[in-house]
Amino acid sequence: MASYFFRVEHDLLRSDAFRSLGGSAIKVYLVIGLFSDFGTDWGYPSTRTIARQSGLSRQTVIDAVKELIEAGLLVASKSKGRSTAYRVLRQPAPEHRPTGPRKTTKTRKTAATGPTRPDSLDGSPETGPGSLVDPLETGPKSLVGAVQFLDRAGREAGPKLETGTKEDTASVPIPGTPFRLSAEGRLLVAVDLHELLTNQGIPENLAHRLVTQKDPEAVAKVLLNAFYLQSQGKLQNGPGYIRAGIEDGYDLLPQVATRLEGRRRELQARLRDIENQTRQSREVDARESQEAAVAYVLERLHPDELQRLTAAALSALPEPIVKRNPTLSNPFVRGKVYELACGDPVE
Repeated sequence: MASYFFRVEHDLLRSDAFRSLGGSAIKVYLVIGLFSDFGTDWGYPSTRTIARQSGLSRQTVIDAVKELIEAGLLVASKSKGRSTAYRVLRQPAPEHRPTGPRKTTKTRKTAATGPTRPDSLDGSPETGPGSLVDPLETGPKSLVGAVQFLDRAGREAGPKLETGTKEDTASVPIPGTPFRLSAEGRLLVAVDLHELLTNQGIPENLAHRLVTQKDPEAVAKVLLNAFYLQSQGKLQNGPGYIRAGIEDGYDLLPQVATRLEGRRRELQARLRDIENQTRQSREVDARESQEAAVAYVLERLHPDELQRLTAAALSALPEPIVKRNPTLSNPFVRGKVYELACGDPVE
């Protein structure tokens, strides 16, 4: 299994923002990084998860998140009915770096002509993929942060999930994107769509109109298509494609739909397992509760009354059931005695 890591640049460690952070904020920063997607830096850990992992109180975590946001090191996006999404903000490289010999294995092309292949797919170790919501970057290049799940060459491992929460069991994240997928196959949006569209190069007024007039799921489908096409180097005009796709109601591309269907089936299988475990647990609890009730009644019967009811139970039950064990250790006998004692039939 490949090892994963959370990258912290030297530029951040040397920055004034880092030097001014308190210890709790640094711990929260690292924990959010632990739960973030390798390519997009988006993660969805709950406050409870962050507190448990960092050893801090819930209020301290809340204060630390606020401190990180104010320092420009973190973005938090909360949509109604969805868990909070966090994105670690990378520090821009300084304009002047020390000169001198430096061992390199690859030189990255920075030419602005034509679409570029996502950083997460070209294997370059120097910097991470571009941001989905970075206000400094627009146009097709800003799509590159969400292609890992949709491109065969990308990792399909998304943010680490907190287990056992209602949000996690109801839907599953689409790694490398700000979207989630329900067991019914519906796309759920974890960030503000208006902001997401404007940061893909869509003009402010047009983004507002598209978000207010179109179904969020329809917008998400077009964005997923755009992410996939970008990963394949086939998207020449990202904003133009996104606008046309949303206005004309493009459906999912077959390649994208196939990947999402596989993800949906995995979620359904997981939900079935959870349902089976829950049902089995309830059945065990019901049996234990019933046995406790039977024991409670039998322990409080007078010995003579218990003997009389046992004889009555043996007479009422079929012989094959009581032939080998005509005592109260036989669950059928115990159940019948309980029924006779309190008039409450035992199923």
